[in-house]
Amino acid sequence: MAAIVADGIRIAYRREGRGAPLVLLHGAFEDSRAWSDEFDRLTASVDLIAWDAPGCGGSDDIPAGWTDRDWADAAASFLIALGVTSPCVAGFSMGSVVALLLARDHPDVVGSLVLVGAYAGWGGSLDPEALAQRTDAARFTIDHPVEEWADDFLDSVFAPGSMPQRRARARALLDDWRPATTAALLEVMTLDLRPALPSIRTPTVIVRGAQDARSPREAALDVVAALPDARLIEIPDAGHDCTGPELDAVLIAAARSSHEQRSAGA
Repeated sequence: MAAIVADGIRIAYRREGRGAPLVLLHGAFEDSRAWSDEFDRLTASVDLIAWDAPGCGGSDDIPAGWTDRDWADAAASFLIALGVTSPCVAGFSMGSVVALLLARDHPDVVGSLVLVGAYAGWGGSLDPEALAQRTDAARFTIDHPVEEWADDFLDSVFAPGSMPQRRARARALLDDWRPATTAALLEVMTLDLRPALPSIRTPTVIVRGAQDARSPREAALDVVAALPDARLIEIPDAGHDCTGPELDAVLIAAARSSHEQRSAGA
């Protein structure tokens, strides 16, 4: 994998394809390898870029004391270092939170957003009881072997009937996850980003699997209502992970739209 240094952090990434740039931000308990299927399918249509977030894969650990502002700055510095101008940024789950932080703090760096299995932070998308349960479950993963929690976690991510090979890849990635990353992420994931949403004017598509067991439908609707320029697309029979042809089409269209708008304004 290639790597660049952004804000003093070595960030590994994968980049293939040509055309409109599309930047992929993976979820928790994974790294850029989670997008392997997308690299097989999409690189004929777009310039596909996927990072290993700090603390994940081949990237450096998350520095002590990192805040939501640091996450936004690192993502912006990553895009600037690659010379990518106003791309579509697509974030899955945890990546959706990072994408919102990026658009909040660096709106000129982002052309559009696609938020998959989105959260306005857990604090902004889960009721108090669900937030406490989610936080406790995350803390459990820090101190316990992956074998004790992997199946329950994956059951919440993948709907029945999901592609077995995709779930198998996700399970393999759990073995490489760093518990210290979970600990460092908790402060960011438990944020309530709802007060910031009205100021984020980046064109946004929220994509939700109709069987998503992790991010409530009401939360997705609330995010769409709060963002000035957003719409919701639901994929039938899909779970929190809703990869496939329907999502591919959304990603390609959003990337091309951002690229065309940037070219028109150049």
